[in-house]
Formats: sequence, structure tokens, C-alpha cells
Amino acid sequence: MSIRVGILEDDTYVLEELSDIIKASDKLEYVMAASSAEQFLKYFSEKTALDILLTDIGLPGMSGIEAIIKIKNISPDLEIIVLSSFHDNDTIFKALRAGATGYLLKDASYDEIELKLIEAHNGKPALSPAIASRMISYFNAAQIKENDYQLSKREQQVLHLLIEGLSYKLIAGELDISTDGVRYHVKKIYKKLHINSRPELMKMYMDGRL
Repeated sequence: MSIRVGILEDDTYVLEELSDIIKASDKLEYVMAASSAEQFLKYFSEKTALDILLTDIGLPGMSGIEAIIKIKNISPDLEIIVLSSFHDNDTIFKALRAGATGYLLKDASYDEIELKLIEAHNGKPALSPAIASRMISYFNAAQIKENDYQLSKREQQVLHLLIEGLSYKLIAGELDISTDGVRYHVKKIYKKLHINSRPELMKMYMDGRL
């Protein structure tokens, strides 16, 4: 079954290139495209057959960040991957906090974009190497203080993988435990941190409260 992809991009040339990448792939299916968030939201609903949305940040009218928030409110399970030329920490973290599940740079090759979209659909974070390195550096500099929240060793391991963006399935595989076990540890982590969701966890992390 093909991975159904939509595009939100105001640059006509880039939009055509992305459309060509998707149409040429035997694993991706081109579904829809829009040049503004307003246009996209006019036709998009929770019933739209879409698995992944590839979106720019610097859009005319409503920004990509605002669009991500609105789209995730409509369809929480939709994978939203940012494709942007912006690579500063503030923009990256705002996009992830808004609900984006990946961040790619526009200098990525056609093959890399195709691969990252496929990986995202399979639960792996879609990050350009430069973005991944930036996040790791930030992560290391922040020095998460798990013990302040009295987390067990296993809970600390799960916490790190949650922040890295891994799905429950991938965390289970990484730690050699069941997905139900992951859910159990996540529930305990959230209780100790006094939060209820991964977006809240990411906000705590990006605000330096972890």
C-alpha cells in the first residue's frame, strides 16, 4: 500500500520538484498540494486520505507553524514533516512543539526526501543530518536532570528515546520490551513530570525544565 503524501509549499518550482519525487516513487502516492495554509485547510478534513504532509514554514498568510497546529487539531495522527531552508534552533523547536514529527532541509537530495518520508511512515523521526546533529548538541548541553523527578533507570531510557522522537514501537525494539511495557513506563514518566502528552514533554525539554 502506497504512503499518501500531501504538499504545502508556496514556491512553484519547489512544489513541482516535490510532486515529481512523489509521483516517481513506487512507495509514495501524490494526493494533494496547496500554495498556502488557507488553501490547504479549505479542502482538508479528518476524512482526507493522507498519511504525510510535507510543509514549508515561510508561507504567505498563515505561517507553517500556525498551519501545523491547526492541521494537527483536525487530524492528530497525521505525520507532518517540515521541509524548510530555516535551520535555527528557535524555528526547529517551534515546529516540533507545534506538532511536526520531522524536519528536513531544502538542500536534501531527492533520494533523501523519499527515504525520510518512508521512514517517517514507519515511525522513525525524519530529520536531516544537520538537524539531528543540532538537536543532539542541544540535548547534550541541556543535561536532562532525570533524577530530580526520581525516574528509574528504565524510565530514563524511555524518556531519552521519547525526546528523540521515536515511536512506541521503535522504543520497544530499542529496549527489547513490549509496546505495552513502553506505554506503562510512559504513563509513569508523565505522572512524575505532571504532564499528559509528548508535546508537553517536548515543551518542558525545550524550555530547559528537564
